[in-house]
Amino acid sequence: MTMRWLILLLAGIVHAQTFSSDLFPASLLAPIQLLMLATLFGYIFAQPRYAIRYSFAFSISHFCSGIYWLFISMNTYGGLSAPLAAAAVFLLSFYLSLYPMLAGAIFRYLSKKISSTDRVTKDFNSPLSTTNTGTSPSTPKAAATVGNAILIASAWALCEWLRGTVLTGFPWLNIAYAHVDGPLSGWASLWGAYGVAWLAAFIAALLVVGVLRFSWQKWMLVALILIAGQLVKSFPWSSPIGDALPVRLVQGNIDQHEKFSPITMLPSIMRNFELANQPAKNPFNPPKVVIFPETIIPTYQNQLPPEIWQHIIDQARVQQATYFIGSAYAEDSLSGVPMITNSILVVDGTTPIEALYRGGVPHYDKRHLVPFGEYIPTGFHWFVHALGIPLGDFNLGNRLQANILINQQALAPNICYEDIFGEELLNDLFPTTLSTSMGIQPYPGATILFNVSNLGWFGNSSALGQHLQMARMRAVETARPMLRATNTGATAYINEKGDIVDKLPYLQAGVLDVDIQGMTGLTPYAQAKNAPFLIFVVFTLIVATIQRIRKRRQ
Repeated sequence: MTMRWLILLLAGIVHAQTFSSDLFPASLLAPIQLLMLATLFGYIFAQPRYAIRYSFAFSISHFCSGIYWLFISMNTYGGLSAPLAAAAVFLLSFYLSLYPMLAGAIFRYLSKKISSTDRVTKDFNSPLSTTNTGTSPSTPKAAATVGNAILIASAWALCEWLRGTVLTGFPWLNIAYAHVDGPLSGWASLWGAYGVAWLAAFIAALLVVGVLRFSWQKWMLVALILIAGQLVKSFPWSSPIGDALPVRLVQGNIDQHEKFSPITMLPSIMRNFELANQPAKNPFNPPKVVIFPETIIPTYQNQLPPEIWQHIIDQARVQQATYFIGSAYAEDSLSGVPMITNSILVVDGTTPIEALYRGGVPHYDKRHLVPFGEYIPTGFHWFVHALGIPLGDFNLGNRLQANILINQQALAPNICYEDIFGEELLNDLFPTTLSTSMGIQPYPGATILFNVSNLGWFGNSSALGQHLQMARMRAVETARPMLRATNTGATAYINEKGDIVDKLPYLQAGVLDVDIQGMTGLTPYAQAKNAPFLIFVVFTLIVATIQRIRKRRQ
């Protein structure tokens, strides 16, 4: 019994390493993820009555080892004591583990009734080989075993969606992201990351069924899913529009202590703009857009000395470029209370310096805030105060905001972990009309996506690679190129297929000059969002529930 729990704990730890190519090469992430999840499903299939406990053992080690980097932000930069920081990571991991436990509970309730012996050592595959009456094991029909695989995949994927939605959501380490470099990622253009999660869980379950009760049909089904995914990924869901846009991505590699210290704040700000002013990689086609990381101006824009802003405007004028600058932003509101947002400011050589102080500069405001880091949940002011996080209580940006138009391209921004919420980015792909100071104005749908982040809070950890994988999935879902400008990495250019075209090394200051071809056209997922996935898994679970009720009445 003890060995069983140790295996599940170890499988969860290894599983957490498949969301970034830090430990394993990218080509092995998907197979290892499937094998580790299959380990869990094997135990659950063998003993459904322990499904909740098995799911907890697997998931608590998975999350603790997958989001350990939160300890760095709270302890190293937040000043929280090591025991409290470790406890906070464990408590969050425990909360996130409730969702796999719920999936285990659903499977336990809805799966076929099993033999009362229920022993792995005697009959490891007993839940897959029982009759409807739940007596002694017998040879089942193929549909029964595939049915078990469909059931656990639906329960698992639905709980992944719940984890990414409930209480503002935290879909980090969704099993889909282990498959960005694998054939399953192609399915994301049809039904998104949660659909890929369903397929990954289904294949993991089929591996168990196929090993315990060998059948060529099951292995052929796995092969068919993988081949179809590769074919779907090669389909041209979008097409080029306009001319390629030369863009510069800045990676400042500014230490968090330097960034927020009153003594070193201004020098650290200027280091970003010194990087941006380097000679162009192609002097005949210099960058028209320069994208800086999140909050490179770590104070409100109207608190920065005018001479600094004038220097930035003059530099943009000389470069003949538009700057996208991450900054805290303060703007007067009708209520008299300033609106404070985590924003991207659009500044060029014609920007009036007065607009930066009275709140009239074009900007994008973050729409999905980080709990504790960017807004304070009721009753947790004491915790945020203990962390000492600067710029801690922002207002929420409007759900619909205008894309930024540059040289026939419409760029849709997102900040920090907004790009891990795939469905929330889809509205940017559609044309819209917005009320402005000049009246009702039409805006085209996005042809390019870009993200600005500051992962300096998490040191040289797997958080950098994990975030990059999720950004790549967004590119596949939307069939749009994705640009990333980050403080410490990964600053990268991702094409519309989710492939990394170019990127900077982690934790090194530098710039990345790239020519970005905007794309137009909508994937099926962009048009239908998560609705097909939700309809499918809910329908599956309803059918399983009806069957369970009928059997209990017999």
